[in-house]
Amino acid sequence: MLINTTQQNPQQNSNLILQTTTPRPIAWIVTQDENSLINIAPYSLFTPLSFESPTIIVSFRAKEDNSIKDTLRNIRQNRKCTICMVQRDDVERMHQTSQELPSNQSEAKEFNIDTHTILEEYPPIISSSPIAYFCEFLQEVELDGDSTVPLILSIKKVFVDDTLIENREALMIDFDSVGHIVGDRYM
Repeated sequence: MLINTTQQNPQQNSNLILQTTTPRPIAWIVTQDENSLINIAPYSLFTPLSFESPTIIVSFRAKEDNSIKDTLRNIRQNRKCTICMVQRDDVERMHQTSQELPSNQSEAKEFNIDTHTILEEYPPIISSSPIAYFCEFLQEVELDGDSTVPLILSIKKVFVDDTLIENREALMIDFDSVGHIVGDRYM
């Protein structure tokens, strides 16, 4: 099922986004560089920001060498990303994608992660991910004295695998996301 957030009312968007982001879930953010190289990186520093204008905020920390992460660079450049929810069967591959690879290497290729395109104008989704947000860059937030870069992303569409939908009319979703507690501990 592909849900167009512009055709939903704020309460419907709230219900949809809250059901798919609790507890603090870990998501794979999929971006593409100027050569269409696919970048996949896990992030747990993200949360819904608004439901009336469906938005999400994601915080990016610098790489170990203090350079910006490929994901942030790609979003700044292409202004789009796909946020895929991580499910329990993918925890090991999620850990693999947290490694810092050279910018010219794709995590999809390096770690044999299958992707496919649902919407041509956005990066692909991770095939095993049952929920994905198709997002566009809206605003960057500057934090005084902090190297963390929060981005506000507008959620344009949400993909939900039909097998997760318990009630189509009420849009009730049954999904057990991988939630981040601390370190390598997950819910």
